[in-house]
Parts: sequence; C-alpha cells; structure tokens
Amino acid sequence: MPESKFLKKIIGDDDEQKAFTSERQHTAQAFTLHIEWKDGRRTEGFAWAHYLGYRWTDNSDTEKLVLIFGERAIEIEGHNLGVLVDDIREGKLNSIKELPSSRQMLLKANPTGEPVISAIRSFPDLDEILMEIKGEGDGNKGGHAGRIQR
Repeated sequence: MPESKFLKKIIGDDDEQKAFTSERQHTAQAFTLHIEWKDGRRTEGFAWAHYLGYRWTDNSDTEKLVLIFGERAIEIEGHNLGVLVDDIREGKLNSIKELPSSRQMLLKANPTGEPVISAIRSFPDLDEILMEIKGEGDGNKGGHAGRIQR
C-alpha cells in the first residue's frame, strides 16, 4: 500500500531523517563532527583533530556513547550506536542528528540496523561557553571577556 503524503509528514522522509552521515569514499576522512538537535535551531561542530576517545555503554533499555574532544564532550543516547562506533574507528563520521520521537518509534519497531539517536548533550554547552566569552561566568567577576577555565 503506497504511503500518503500525510503519513510521510508525520513519520518523516527517510532521506531527511537520517540519524548520521559519514564519508563514503575509502580514502576520505571526516575533519569535523557536526551534531544537530531535533529542533533544527542548534548545531555544534567538533574537530576530529581534538578527539581523545569514546566510551560506549549498554544499559539494556538504552545505549550511551560519550565522545571526548579536548576540553569538551558529547553524550549520545539511543539504540544501535555500534554503527557510529565503526565510523568513528574508520575516521568517517561527519554528523549526528537527534531524531524526532515519531522517527525513533518507527526505527525501533522495524529494526534496519540504523542508529536511533534519542538524545544528544554537549558539555560544556554552548550557553556556558558564550557566558565565559562574554565575561559573565563565575570565574570572571570583573565583567571582562576572558578565557574559558580549563
């Protein structure tokens, strides 16, 4: 039975809702990992040159993947995160996108091997970094722009 346009709007188009992208060429290497939240209003980039390592845990109901980039970290929650780990090891992971709940349910109900990314968090988050740059952080009472505390 062909899907209606209404159903595609609710569930989302497969091409638009891909949870991750990676370099497809065998000799290509990703230089930056971009993370995007499901609201579409926030994105951050992490240079692979600052990558230190990862920790992948499985608590039976959800998996958690933590990536460390210098003084920052990304925490990813979801299912089938091994696909992301493989692309990280090969140096091909370009982007990670938090999926809307409707797409998450569809992928969980019909496992395709694609990662299901339910939540992304970055530490320190962009607001904290901006406050430090503007000199509004706890470490800088004078109100002058300063460095981020390390």
